[in-house]
Amino acid sequence: MSTFLQFHSKMRGATRGVSSLMRHFSTQAPPPPPPFPPSQGPPVPPSNFWPPAPPAPNSNSPPMMPPPAMPPPYRAPTNATHASPKGPLLRPADYIHKTPLNLGICIVPQGEMWVVERLGKYCRTLTPGFAILIPFLDRVAYVHSSKESAFSIPNQSAITKDNVIVEIDGVMFMKIVDAYKASYHIDNAIYNLIQMAMTTMRSEIGKLTLDALFEERSHLNAAIVATIQQDADEWGVQCKRYEIKDILVSDLVRQSMDLQAEAERRKRKHILESEGQMTAARNMAEGQKMAVLLLAEAERNRILQQARGEADALLLKASATAEALHQVATTIGQNANSPEAMQLRVAEQYVEAFGRLAKEGNTLILPANVSDPTSMIAQALGVYKTLDISTKQHSEPSAAPQAAAPSDPQLPKG
Repeated sequence: MSTFLQFHSKMRGATRGVSSLMRHFSTQAPPPPPPFPPSQGPPVPPSNFWPPAPPAPNSNSPPMMPPPAMPPPYRAPTNATHASPKGPLLRPADYIHKTPLNLGICIVPQGEMWVVERLGKYCRTLTPGFAILIPFLDRVAYVHSSKESAFSIPNQSAITKDNVIVEIDGVMFMKIVDAYKASYHIDNAIYNLIQMAMTTMRSEIGKLTLDALFEERSHLNAAIVATIQQDADEWGVQCKRYEIKDILVSDLVRQSMDLQAEAERRKRKHILESEGQMTAARNMAEGQKMAVLLLAEAERNRILQQARGEADALLLKASATAEALHQVATTIGQNANSPEAMQLRVAEQYVEAFGRLAKEGNTLILPANVSDPTSMIAQALGVYKTLDISTKQHSEPSAAPQAAAPSDPQLPKG
């Protein structure tokens, strides 16, 4: 155990020495500035040097060399992850994580997977936590992130189904789920999936028109994800989703789209106006129809009520006339002086009727026998006599059975 610790400390010291040498060579000083003419003084040093160099006393003084430039501050190298969602497509090497050195003891950070090779052959995959490796035999060959990451898809030209050239960019969200497949089934899985996403997007755009491209963006995203996922499963990568960010068209196409949208708005305006006018006309016609129906119903009810009133009046008048005639007939049958009274009454009514006709108008209608009023009175009296005879006939049958009944003959006694 002590031998192993001594070996580990020596390897750690050697690693630190190599790291310091690498930092030294990676931070070399910039080349010296070009020489300046003797007539001019030395250049003014930058303002970040302190204290500033004193100015030259005169032009004959020997030139002074500028102080050496300060090296930039050291920054630890970071692992190359992926392109920013807003940046262009990076080089293939930029999508590969840098591997750490094998110091025998390593700690895998959370969210990463390390693929270890022993003597050039796959050995195992390290998960987050503490792990021990054999120096010089084991090597961390690949480092993969198990977190979901966004990768930018740069702008690219495509032609729609209606022959319109568009430029589209997007962003794809992926996650490595199998480090072994992502390391050995393909070289640089993320870069190849991005290339496949670009070609798939071109082919899917060619199936849609420009209007459908704006309307069915979600359908296009789902189709691209479904196509990419078929190969991503073999490479140990899971494509979560794909989103189109911008769709750019030429100025001419944009102007035509604006004109089309304006024409569509005018069309909708005219349609809405015509529909409003049609609805208003229909409502007015319905209102007039209802008004006519209501007026007809009211007129019908008025005529019915008037007819009922006239019928009731006629019935009442006929009933009163019948009652009066009955009273007259009864009076004629009971009073012996009734004929003379009736003659006087008929004569009075005759004179009264001709008097009204003479007052009401200029035209006077006279009967055929106007020269003989006595005959008219006699005719009226004949009506009353007929009424008197009928009254007597109705009263006689009640007494006739009593008078007509013979006495019962007495049969002889035997």
